[in-house]
Amino acid sequence: MRIALITETFTTGVGRHVADLMIALCQRGHEVHLLHGNRRVDPALVHQVEALPGAHVRAVPMKRAPHPRDVFSLWDIWRYLRSHAPFDVVHGHSSKGGAYARLLTTALRARCLYTPHALITLAPDLGRGARLLYGTAERLLAPLTDSIVCCSAVERAHAVALGLGAQRCIVVPNGIAPFEAAPLGVRQRAGLAPDTVLAGFIGRLETQKAPDVLIEAIGQLHRRGVPIHVAIAGDGRLREPLQQRLRALGAEPAVTWLGAADGRRLLAEVDLLLMPSRYEGFPYVLLEALHSGVPVIATPVGGVSETVEQGNCGRVVPMGDAAALADTIEHLTRDAALREELATNARRHAGAFDTGTMAGRIETLYRTGSCGVATGT
Repeated sequence: MRIALITETFTTGVGRHVADLMIALCQRGHEVHLLHGNRRVDPALVHQVEALPGAHVRAVPMKRAPHPRDVFSLWDIWRYLRSHAPFDVVHGHSSKGGAYARLLTTALRARCLYTPHALITLAPDLGRGARLLYGTAERLLAPLTDSIVCCSAVERAHAVALGLGAQRCIVVPNGIAPFEAAPLGVRQRAGLAPDTVLAGFIGRLETQKAPDVLIEAIGQLHRRGVPIHVAIAGDGRLREPLQQRLRALGAEPAVTWLGAADGRRLLAEVDLLLMPSRYEGFPYVLLEALHSGVPVIATPVGGVSETVEQGNCGRVVPMGDAAALADTIEHLTRDAALREELATNARRHAGAFDTGTMAGRIETLYRTGSCGVATGT
């Protein structure tokens, strides 16, 4: 097949997903054209996919948020697709890439797929006007879509409630390849005692990831004298206010700020992963934790049911509840046997989420419109 993938962002989780999918498709003999934005890009991912047999990679000027210049990006993408036609499939990723794909596919007479990677309307803090705007746009574009590929049951339920069509929305969980990573050496850097539990937070320091809730929980744990240290891997606009709040709580000694560190290397040495997110599609850090044998404490966002709950490899806490998060962290900190049991379960459950299975289901969708799995939960 001749396949076009369109994405505004080619970094972090979305970039990893698109790259993994492209690698698998090229290995299966397909010709794959990737059109990605020129702002949010991981050069390592670009280098990785450019070397694939049958791969064609093109950077297109794109802005993250809706902008008047989107029409020029749409024109650039259209000219590329028309000059390289025909295509069997055009697959858009995230909101911007999904919109471009669906606006152009009818003229190309290709099958159209859209993977939202967490619909923005899942965000609980999204304003009423923005929710109406984005929700209306998704409903208008849905009839132009053959399949909406949801990463989790939570995302699919939201898409159906939004009016995007139950038969059109299909769950294909993310998958990753097994990996090995050397520890970052946080224990040595922080001078931690042998009996101190090391927990990790991996993600952007943005409202979606709820690091503010984590900081409040850390403050409570510090006051209780719980022997735990938290390493925070990630950066973002909230870093300075979070550090100020941590100082106000008197809990600075309980945290190591790593900045944009390698999350897999952090997972190689932590005892727990903390994920208090407000919304997610199916974050890759969950899968990386499973493969690393790290128990997870998370909120009931996308991907958590399929991993933490079904695999019994962690605990789920209410969203936005710092006290519940602190209580659960303390419980697992003081129960080493339970942590080991959850870690064993995580390693066992990791095999259910591999790139081959993910890519195979999407490839079947490309061919038939059905990937052989239930559309529901």
